[in-house]
Amino acid sequence: MNNNKISPQNTAYRIQVINPNSSREVTDTIEQSIQDLSSKMNLEIRCSQLDKAPSAIETNEDVEIAGKLINAEIKASNADAFVIACFSDPGVKQLRAKDHRNIYGIAETAMLIAALHKDNFGIISILSDSIPRHQKQAQDLGIDTRLAGDLALNLGVLELADEDKAKPRLLEVGSELKNNMYAGSIILGCAGMGKYQHWLQEKLDIPVIDPCRAAITMAAASLMTISK
Repeated sequence: MNNNKISPQNTAYRIQVINPNSSREVTDTIEQSIQDLSSKMNLEIRCSQLDKAPSAIETNEDVEIAGKLINAEIKASNADAFVIACFSDPGVKQLRAKDHRNIYGIAETAMLIAALHKDNFGIISILSDSIPRHQKQAQDLGIDTRLAGDLALNLGVLELADEDKAKPRLLEVGSELKNNMYAGSIILGCAGMGKYQHWLQEKLDIPVIDPCRAAITMAAASLMTISK
């Protein structure tokens, strides 16, 4: 386990963001994209990764392995809420079934927030193989009719760090979702895409949702609403 902490003074709630792969680079990218939320929302945000997990969560087998490791990570933590920072939401349903509370998957929260907008939403995925999982997630949430389209970059998770490779593909796929599939907002379908949110939103001129920020915001709002 690797832990980094982002916190202001006099924090009210502790939120742990778990990167369910073993990539320090992905964890660093997540921290970069969420670092302002601790002061804005008066939170203590801890980012951790699973050192025994695969370096990227790209297959159904990777999702299963990560889900099992997340359970142990949560049991060892004293956080008030947990954000599972992988768009496949590994282990989220299983953890809730074991009566773990305050578990937030970044895909489900991003989709629910996108569905609050009047227009349909699109998803930019990493690989084509992940698209059926996302479609099933939207169906389970009852908002699959709001999904305008889901298109893949066909870049590996670790390739996202290379801006020369990632930016042209993000703009190409995002433009396709906006102009040809009529998406009114776009969800970045990987925790490692967060650093491109503001750049892509400026280029496309429609809302672009970073799922990690969406999940932290929803977790904080939920804690403030239901906690005593």
